[in-house]
Parts: sequence; C-alpha cells; structure tokens
Amino acid sequence: MQTCSIRREILLVLMALLFGVGPAVSHASYLKKTIEQEGLRVQFLIDPVTEQSAPARIHADQLIRIRMAVTRQADGHPLNNWNVGAWLDHAMSTASGAMPACGQRVAGYLGGDLLQRPLLDLTGYYVLTLDAEPSVSVLDPSVSFAGRTSLYSSLKLKGRGFDWIKTSDDAKLFVGLAEEPAVAIADLQTLQVLTHVPVPGLPTRLALAPDERLLWVGHIAAGKAGRQEGVSIIDTVTNQLVKSLPLPGGHHEFAFSEEGRYVYVTNRQAGSVTVVDATTFAIIRTMTVPGEPLSVMSIPSNSTVWVVDGKHGRVHRYAAQGQAIDSVALQPGIGPAKLSPDKRYVLIVNPSQHRVHVLNAGTGQPVHAITVSGQPYDVMFSDQYVYVRSLASEQVAMVSLAALDKPHPAPQYIPAGSGILAQTKEGLPIASTMGLTLNRSGAFLASPTERTVYHYMEGMNAPDSGLRTYGHTPMAALAIQRGLRQVGPGEYSAVVKLPSAGRMVLAIASDAPKIRECIGLHVDRAPVNELSELVAFEWLGDPVHRAVVGQPITMRVRRKDGPHSRARMGDVFELRVVPTRGGRSLRWPLKVDQNNAGQMVGEGTLSEPGGYYVHIGGSQAVEATFSTLIVEASTPNTDGNENYP
Repeated sequence: MQTCSIRREILLVLMALLFGVGPAVSHASYLKKTIEQEGLRVQFLIDPVTEQSAPARIHADQLIRIRMAVTRQADGHPLNNWNVGAWLDHAMSTASGAMPACGQRVAGYLGGDLLQRPLLDLTGYYVLTLDAEPSVSVLDPSVSFAGRTSLYSSLKLKGRGFDWIKTSDDAKLFVGLAEEPAVAIADLQTLQVLTHVPVPGLPTRLALAPDERLLWVGHIAAGKAGRQEGVSIIDTVTNQLVKSLPLPGGHHEFAFSEEGRYVYVTNRQAGSVTVVDATTFAIIRTMTVPGEPLSVMSIPSNSTVWVVDGKHGRVHRYAAQGQAIDSVALQPGIGPAKLSPDKRYVLIVNPSQHRVHVLNAGTGQPVHAITVSGQPYDVMFSDQYVYVRSLASEQVAMVSLAALDKPHPAPQYIPAGSGILAQTKEGLPIASTMGLTLNRSGAFLASPTERTVYHYMEGMNAPDSGLRTYGHTPMAALAIQRGLRQVGPGEYSAVVKLPSAGRMVLAIASDAPKIRECIGLHVDRAPVNELSELVAFEWLGDPVHRAVVGQPITMRVRRKDGPHSRARMGDVFELRVVPTRGGRSLRWPLKVDQNNAGQMVGEGTLSEPGGYYVHIGGSQAVEATFSTLIVEASTPNTDGNENYP
C-alpha cells in the first residue's frame, strides 16, 4: 500500500513537470528547457510577443513566440539551415483518447494521417493566391481534401485585389484593392484580415521600403471626383496611414536608393519621375521623361536610377538625386524591368517584339536580346534561373542565369497548364502570376483559366503537381513559410496564436541528426472581461463522439446553473466543428430541447472522415471545454472491427 502511494506521488510530480502545473512562470519566459541530443544543444524558450501587460500564465488565444537556439556541443558553433519540424497538439489523441509516445506522435504527423493532424503545424508552407474574387486563398499543399482541393482557408477582402506584397518574415500581407480606395492588411500568422486602410485613390502598385517599416502605395483617381492621383505611405507596424502626397497623373511605380534615402516614383501619364525624401516625404525633384515611364529601378553598384520609356524604347539613366546622365536606345514597346539577384544584369521585357533585353547593370550597354515567343510580360528570378511569363502562350520560358555570361543564351520552355493568360476573362492584376518556392529552386505558376496553381521543380520538364482552388480563381501566387524559420545564426523562431486551452504537447523532430523531443505545457483558458457574463455549458454523453460520413449527427449540451451562468433573452448559441487536419469550420445552431430543461441540441452531417474538435460559441461569452468527434467512412461491424473502403 505504501509502495502504491509512493508511486502515485512520483506520478503526480512527473505530471506536474510535464504539463507545467505549479507556480506560474514569470512572464519574462513561459517555458525554458535545454535539450541535449545527438551532439546538439537546443535552448528552448516560449515568450510573450510583447512584454508589456503580458499575462503571468500562458492562455488560449494569446500570441506567443517560440524560440530555439541551436549549437553543436563539440565546438559551440551555431547550427544553421537546420531542417526541423514542430507541431503543437492536445496531449490526448482525438482518435484513441490516449497519450501517444513521442515517437508515435511524430510518426503520425510526418505520415500525413488526416486523423492525426495537429492543432498547429509549424513546418512546411502555404501557397497564397490573389483571387479574381474579393479574397486571398490559403492552400495547403500537404493535404488534398478528397482529391479535389487544397483550400485551407480564405481571407475575405472588401474588393478584389490588384497588387500585393508581404514582409520578408512572412508576418504580414498587404493587398491593394482594384475597385476600392483601400489597402487590406492581413496577419499571416493567424491568417486573418486585420484592417482595411483607406487611401485617397484606387491602389495600383505596392512597394515596401528596404527596412519594411513603411509601405508605399501608388493610387490613381480613375476619373472619379474626390479621388487623388499620388502616393500614400502606411506604417506597417501600426497599420496607420502616415502621409498622402498628391503627384502628377498616371500609374506609379517605385524604386528605392540603396541607402534608403530617396524614393523614385514614376508618373506614367504625366511623363515624369518624382524624387521623394524617404524620411521627410518632401519632394526633392521632378524629372521630365520623354514618352511613357513604365518602369524605374535603382542600381546600387553605381548609384544610378534607370527609367524605362516604353513609348520611344529608351532607357534613361540618372544620378541618385535626379541629374540626367545618358540614355540607351532599345526598341519601342519595352516595359517592366528587373535587376538580377547578383545585381549585374537588368532584364527588360518587350511584349510587342517578343524579346527580353539584357543590359549590363554597370555600363548600361545591351548584352543580349533573347527571343521569347508569346508576348513576354513578366520576369521572376530564382537562384539559378530567370522565369519569363508570356501573355499569349501557355509556356513559361526559363533562362539559366549562368548563361547570361555566355554568348547567345537560349531559353527552355515548360508548360504551365493548358490555359493562356490573355484569355483570362476577369483581366489580369499587376501582381505576378509566378511565385518562388521557399527554397528558391522552383516556382508556383497560377493558371486562372484552369483555377489551378502548378508547382514546378527546377530540373524537371514540366510541373509535377497542381493545387486546385474550387470556388476561387487564382490570379497570382506566392508561398509563405508557416511556423519556425531561421532568424539568426543558429536561431529559429515562430509567432503563433494558441488555438485552444488544456494540456498541450509541442513535438520537435529532425532527421539530420535524428531528434525526437516532446515538451508538455499547460494552456489556461482565454480570460474573459470581468464585465461580461459567462454562460457555462457541459457536454452530455461520451467525451469522444463517434459518427459516420453522411449520416445525421446529434450532440447535446446542458447549460449549468450558477452565479456566472446567466442566459439572456435572445441569446443564440452554436456548435463550431473544426477539422483536426485544418480547414474551414462548420457551424451548427444549438436549439433548445423543449422536453429536457436546460438542454440544447446541435445537429448536422459531415461529408469527410476524420477527427474534429467541437467548440461551443454564441452571442454571449461561453465557458465550456471542447468535445472530440470521430467520423468514420463506414459503419463499424458489431464485433468492433471497422470496415474501411
């Protein structure tokens, strides 16, 4: 008997250590742990995103920062480019009701089992698409729902997007709206639209300053009274409009001087370029450009500014403060220009002549004129190649960057589906239809006519897969890293919003070297305003509900009576059914059961097998735990063995 008591005490101590039960950790750091495995030392921290007014204990709906500092034990040197996976999930498995061993937990996540998808997957990436509809779609390439779509979530906008840009840390996304005088700002950690910032005109081009603190927005009046031609500056931290500058008319493109002192803004219709002080926003000079200034860029190697005149086919070069230097003659019809990653070459497309001009960035002299069929109009660089997209061809041209140093570089072609961009009914935005993969060795290619985003890996003859966006038409594409990313030598970090309360496990895994580690933490319920009135509910029946695809599901709850449970006339409550694999939630209304006092019933059906979390929500604040729902593909046999198709 004494032995059993001792064992129970030991078990309680271990549970306290695993799940953080006991004294609250100072909010300077919610969790500190050092892991030493396979020759690595990993210093692990969980901190509040902001120290000011941070709660003493970690709670649901809170933004936290997960940090890891990784060094080699042998020499103390930081470990860079560590391919590590991390997942946050409930300690208890939704499928079995048991607590899996760490290795089993990680194996389930790595195996892509839809029944074992974690609450938060801090590895991999999402693909974002700017849609013809007023939305941004979030696609998860690792999951295809019933083989039909990879749509994970959708960000609703007040209008369809025309251009977009994200911060380099994948924290925020900015979308200029084509038909509304506003810029949408979305949080890429929580995948939510934070706000729409009004601007005086219709947004066209968006550009981030080199330090990414300010967003520069070009906007036009579009012939409407009360609208302004010019640029607006938005603070990317506060999401507030800082300044609006009226400028001469026309579409506006941006370039920034290397040291960040000047901003160069084209005014297409007026035939000019305005030089703006990046700190005071004062206009320093306005340069007249013959013809139409379609593109502008800053060349850091010689501190010059290049302006592309599409009408006359010339490239005008200026000093940093706007003094004219010379001009280079090419062909009429030239348009968008891009500087190569090594800053040695400038590539300028000419759709009307089916050419891509290559100029030496140092001297300004033409080096190549590469023929690309189908009206080339857009350019994107990877580490090894330049991608050229054409309007009138389904083929994407690729030219090796190394070949630019040799005579007569020749493009190779890959198909991007069977659709042609020029046939897009909705009209193309200025946002690029091409987006780089995270490793910069491939591309995501949007095909609006097929409602598909194709994935291409360099070295292949064609794309190897496609992501479908049913209900949405992808017009542009880009990839964002979700979760952990390297932020310094041997330092990895992620900002996440804790989705739920209770006992959680953060699982960490890598294969080189092979590490498996699971860290327990306890997450408190989200605090409720003291002035708000809580309505407390409890679930009736088994804690884990089981159902069958396509058959009616009934779930019962009971409202608790007590000093903090005060329902009001007209209150509406619902069940929110969230797939454990991620994706859109369903809402089932809770109806009062007239035959059972205090009870409410939610009913619905599900078309996909898998695990689901069921939360109670409503017009009033709710106090309740979540329930687990397991949906099977077919009815289990009476002997307890399950039949799967």
